[in-house]
Amino acid sequence: MNTFGHLKFKKEDSFEEAIKKLESIVSLLDEGNLSLDETLSLYEEGIGLYRYCNDYLEKSEQKIQILMNGEEISFELSDAKIKGD
Repeated sequence: MNTFGHLKFKKEDSFEEAIKKLESIVSLLDEGNLSLDETLSLYEEGIGLYRYCNDYLEKSEQKIQILMNGEEISFELSDAKIKGD
């Protein structure tokens, strides 16, 4: 994945950066112009980004629900993990 290193998730990436990287990966995969190795590497990275983003959204939704119910919050959104962390 040397050519696509800029699409690799980094711990300092914001949610928005992760979404942009995921969108770029989906676009590249949709084009179908990649080798099998490139496709597999990008697919794997995309799955990791999807899991990170999904986890972040679920934690955000939980936080909103807790705030709406007036309860105390005891977790950080930054606790969202991506495979390999």
